[in-house]
Amino acid sequence: MSGEAMNIPSFATIITAAGSSERFNKGRDDKVKKEYLSIDGHTVLYKAAEPFFEIPGLVAMVVTCPKGSEDETVVALEDLVNVNGLPLLILEGGKSRTESVKKAIKALSDLPFDFEYIAIHDGARPFLTPELIITTLATASVIGAAAPAIRVTDALKKLGNNGMIEENIDSKNTIRVQTPQIFKSDNLIVAYQSLPDDVVAKDDIEVYTMAGFPCSVVQGSEENRKITYFRDIPGANEQIEEYIKAREEGRHSAKAVKRMRELMQQKEDL
Repeated sequence: MSGEAMNIPSFATIITAAGSSERFNKGRDDKVKKEYLSIDGHTVLYKAAEPFFEIPGLVAMVVTCPKGSEDETVVALEDLVNVNGLPLLILEGGKSRTESVKKAIKALSDLPFDFEYIAIHDGARPFLTPELIITTLATASVIGAAAPAIRVTDALKKLGNNGMIEENIDSKNTIRVQTPQIFKSDNLIVAYQSLPDDVVAKDDIEVYTMAGFPCSVVQGSEENRKITYFRDIPGANEQIEEYIKAREEGRHSAKAVKRMRELMQQKEDL
């Protein structure tokens, strides 16, 4: 292992994938999780999680998912679930992203070992590179927290409820923040513990800075984009048809196995 690799601090990762993919599924009767579809031979979720496994400091990962989607999440993670010696927890998310992250932090805190930082990454960002993780982690190790960001260059306007432009916004010091957002673990735990129950934050930086902790930024990448709409995944129509068919076949098989076990149990009880 190189000296550079040895200097990378220990960290755990939270991959958030418990959302409903509402904008992606707009107008569709058959709902699918965008993170379970594929781009360039791998699922969106796999591609979002895999770069973290290339960083020597990774000690654990939690992936949040919707209720009842644990099996689909395991399948979407492909061979990442078989990485020896690395805890990978699949966790049912909460009613909001904030609640999901709070549950994931609690799960990490219960692990019987320590880590210096927690990286939180959106499961719908499949174009992340290990280099961006390392750069963000390096800055976080100096400041306490960091995230990739890109300066806004377009003119910004605020719309009123009637859809008309209400206000011109100065974009001079505005940025678009991406993930992963990486935080000193002790500070992040304190930040979420002090967050009022009725607050739903836009991202984890909001929670962290509300608690009084500083956060810096590194240069983000336009490539590190988020899958949001149907058009963002090539061949989505064909994939969805195949996915729904396979999902239904899997559910029928699971029901058949469950029924067989029930009958066998009834026979034993006689």
